Amino acid sequence: MRKNAVILAGPTAIIPMVFYYLIPFQIVAGAPDSLGRLRPFLLSASVMLIGFGFYRLWREERSKAALSTRAKWTFSLSAVVVLGMMLFPQLIANSLANLLAE
Repeated sequence: MRKNAVILAGPTAIIPMVFYYLIPFQIVAGAPDSLGRLRPFLLSASVMLIGFGFYRLWREERSKAALSTRAKWTFSLSAVVVLGMMLFPQLIANSLANLLAE
């Protein structure tokens, strides 16, 4: 794992959060209710991926390796998006419901 691990960890952490918010819509559409049991695992997967990204970022800074500014900004933006999705679930759910209802 090289420098790409830092830049890919952030956007990859957003994917489980998107699935986390789409599960209720899938259940309403006819998916089994047991699909709701995946939600805690999706949250923990996002947290672990962000943690992995911070770890890789720390390792790159510690080893004095040149890490691009784009990689740092991409990871930082992804971490803010995941944190925002965790802190404001009702706002995200309402926005998705309004978006998908049209």
